Amino acid sequence: MKKRTPFLPGISTGLYGSHKRRQLEAARVERDKLRDKSITDLGTLFSDVLPVERLEAANSLGTGKRRRRLFSQVIVFWAWASQLIEFNASCNKALTLIQSWYSNAGRKVPEFDNSCYCRARIRLSDEFLDEASSMIESYGESRVEPWHYWYGHRLKAIDGTSIRLMDTAENQKEYPQPSSQKPGCGFPVMGVVGVLDLGRGSIESYVECKQSDHDANGAWRLRSNFSPGDVVIADRAFCSYELISTLLQNDVQSVMRLHQRRKADWRRGKRIDPNSRLVTWKKPPCPGKSGITTEEWRALPNTLRLRLVRIRAKGRDKKMRTMYIATTLIDARYPTEEIAMLYAERWKIEVKFRDIKTTMRLEEFRVRTPAMARKTMRMVQLVYNLIKVRQMEAIRDEALCLDELAFKDTLDLINEFRGGFRQLLDHPRLLAKQWRELEERIAERTLLIRPGRSEPRAVKLRPKPYQYLTSPRREFTEIFHRSKYEKAA
Repeated sequence: MKKRTPFLPGISTGLYGSHKRRQLEAARVERDKLRDKSITDLGTLFSDVLPVERLEAANSLGTGKRRRRLFSQVIVFWAWASQLIEFNASCNKALTLIQSWYSNAGRKVPEFDNSCYCRARIRLSDEFLDEASSMIESYGESRVEPWHYWYGHRLKAIDGTSIRLMDTAENQKEYPQPSSQKPGCGFPVMGVVGVLDLGRGSIESYVECKQSDHDANGAWRLRSNFSPGDVVIADRAFCSYELISTLLQNDVQSVMRLHQRRKADWRRGKRIDPNSRLVTWKKPPCPGKSGITTEEWRALPNTLRLRLVRIRAKGRDKKMRTMYIATTLIDARYPTEEIAMLYAERWKIEVKFRDIKTTMRLEEFRVRTPAMARKTMRMVQLVYNLIKVRQMEAIRDEALCLDELAFKDTLDLINEFRGGFRQLLDHPRLLAKQWRELEERIAERTLLIRPGRSEPRAVKLRPKPYQYLTSPRREFTEIFHRSKYEKAA
């Protein structure tokens, strides 16, 4: 039997008992917490934008106190983000990635059952996503510099697009397919009207709607997202009396192409220069398709002072045509030529939608319910803004514009470099070095800007000569068109 000789006779040995086991246990708990925080490589890569501690604190948002899960909100968020960054990868690939994260962290690996991961995506709360969105927006806003403004104004473009969904009864009920398609032969289509901050290059806000709804209705629902001093740039679908007048009441300026139903009479109004005139619009007898209420319509002024700008530009048919721009920037300190160039900035939101739908391969959301379609769109906005923030950081001290960076190359670089960020959260110097190297590579990948370059919407490769599905699949009968159509093996 081992005996312990007391150092001070007469004093109980319990007073100087060892606490070694307790200290080791505390160290193990802290180590496991730190390892849990840095389990994802994307979480470390974007830890300056989305701090790990704040994401962990937001993990309990939405449904109160949450039990410990293998598929926590933080893990699911980064796995879903990885799917989008990897060009709309499958849920199976996301689950494989989660297994890899847990295996490298020395933790219990979840079973390969993607239904668990899909249910975890459904549980991802709006409050958690709101907190992540707030952090991304705050980080991007802190990187805005004076040259991102135009005459002291914040530039924002607005436009609409659409996303195809899976053909399920729930999707068809809320986002019906286009009326030109036969029942059972089309796909549900969710309309989206979004606002692009031209300074940050990020999708600031958006609303979902039916594909058949007019874009002006979405713009009316987004009117509260514009702040005094902003300049809204839009095409002629948004050029309505109620929208322009309402924005102007909130000190928000507008630059929009003249609506096709309004004819520009160059003999009326006050001449500013050969291509610019001041005109007065009278309040129409009834509102348009924006969704304005009767009380709001009556509160609008009876007249509206605007400036018409005339420009010459090439149309899609390569022929020169005259275009008219309606703007509330009536002050003579805004040159006519610069207003015309300002309207050309509207095309950037078309490019951003192309980045999302074509480059990221998000023409279709593979979801079965409208609720998941809306949550997927929210994730797309967050991930896209994350990438734009990383681009802003890469050119912070460079003489480059954000639009000069190649979006596809940035995605490729993130996918290639992300493995090097794993387990670097405890090593700030190595992490900063890895960030610098990634940002240097991003700043190198610039686009060759070619103004006026023709990019027709045409494809070189023809699709296979398969027959069109002109009736529901269960009723469809294949018809062999001699040698032009062959049944797939």
